[in-house]
Amino acid sequence: MKRRRLIIILIILILLLPVGITFSRYITENIRNYIMEANHFFFNSDKLVSGGVTYGINNWGGAGNIEIQFELNNHKNNILTSDTDIEYTLDITCDNGLICSLSSDSGVIQVAEKTDDFTLTLTPTRPFNDNESVTVTVSATSSTPYVKTLSATFVVTVGRRGIDYEITDSEGSPYLIFSITNALDTYKVITAFGDYSVNDLITTNDYLALSDENKAKCASAVITLSFNPSVIILDTTSEIMSSATYQTTNYNGVDYISNITFPMDVMMSKEIRFYKRDSSRNWTYPIVNNTSVVTFSAS
Repeated sequence: MKRRRLIIILIILILLLPVGITFSRYITENIRNYIMEANHFFFNSDKLVSGGVTYGINNWGGAGNIEIQFELNNHKNNILTSDTDIEYTLDITCDNGLICSLSSDSGVIQVAEKTDDFTLTLTPTRPFNDNESVTVTVSATSSTPYVKTLSATFVVTVGRRGIDYEITDSEGSPYLIFSITNALDTYKVITAFGDYSVNDLITTNDYLALSDENKAKCASAVITLSFNPSVIILDTTSEIMSSATYQTTNYNGVDYISNITFPMDVMMSKEIRFYKRDSSRNWTYPIVNNTSVVTFSAS
């Protein structure tokens, strides 16, 4: 009987051991952070965090470069800042198929400067296909007056090969900009004509030789955007309206566009404005938000 109790106690201790270790690390880290902050040492970032964080980026076209902006700073808030300069270094780990570079790999945050800005650039060395992912981790480590490491992992996934999109926004802005870049160099038949069937691919030179009537039956990509007009409102003065089809949703007795489909030519970029009902929101995508306020699809 005593032996059985001893075995049960040992099993419980073994099961609780990982929890105890994790809790101990948590307490140790908090004490360490408290000591650093008590001595007015603040080493922070807008994207990197102590202990690491993972961001999902699902809007990559698999061919063009990706640029991710981030900053390091020496303040806890707009009042508390570090009393001394902070020296630091930056490191990257990068998946195969990419060349990863930073605009700088070390620096010093001066007391008066308060922030350092950097750009992480990801350059593919091969074409990536739909749903393929790559992982990149960036870390920043301070060396004086204290050692502290901040890091972030970016999991970048190809949504639609050859097509990139993003949302640029900021708090206080009355509108956001939805940007699309089409890097495809072929056209697809949307409506059959002559010897061409639906979904046949046509080179740019062959497309240019078509009549205007048949050109209208082709597109390099067909983009569909869906959104909630109770949150954002499409700027209907956009040039995409001339070739678009759309659906509406009634909100407070008014019909607003909630879904729009339009063609894009090869090697083209478009910027589409959406007005925000709540200007205090920041709908920047990716990074700031893990999901887009505008649902994107391309065919």
